[in-house]
Amino acid sequence: MRVFQNEKKAEEMLSAPYGLEHFIPKKNVVRTRHGKAIVCKEPVIRSLIFVHATREQILEFKQHYYNNLQFVIWNRDGNARYIIVPEEDMKNFMLVYRKKEHEATFFRPDEINIEKGVRVKIHGGSLDTLTGIFVKVANKRRKQVVVIIPDTIAISAEVDDGIIEVINKKIPPPK
Repeated sequence: MRVFQNEKKAEEMLSAPYGLEHFIPKKNVVRTRHGKAIVCKEPVIRSLIFVHATREQILEFKQHYYNNLQFVIWNRDGNARYIIVPEEDMKNFMLVYRKKEHEATFFRPDEINIEKGVRVKIHGGSLDTLTGIFVKVANKRRKQVVVIIPDTIAISAEVDDGIIEVINKKIPPPK
């Protein structure tokens, strides 16, 4: 979902007792206020909120509590469609995001050539059960696994060789 202008208010409303399960990927940034450097969390992508609910639940929430949430729509082959993230993709994305042992790197979809990727599953370690795409990222010495939410965002994390299982040779191109 997208929320324009007041992300903080949307997060408060979604976190309220009548709210919906949601996730906003954030990163630490250093800002200067009144001459002092402070660290604060800001969304990785402005206005983006992942909401885990049915369309009907979201419409009811919008009608009764907070109408500024907007469905994200993509245009594929001349057809407008709601972006629906598969639960497995979201689970994998959140697994990488929440691990504190490494610094996650975020990418826009156009920054990664996913056609060169190999789908892998991680066994053991902090990313146990993660399924993603194994890649070599420029300026990174260690191998990376990337979890992609199509047309939205990608996140990568470093992976050790001994815990990677190749699931299939190449990922299918996006539909």
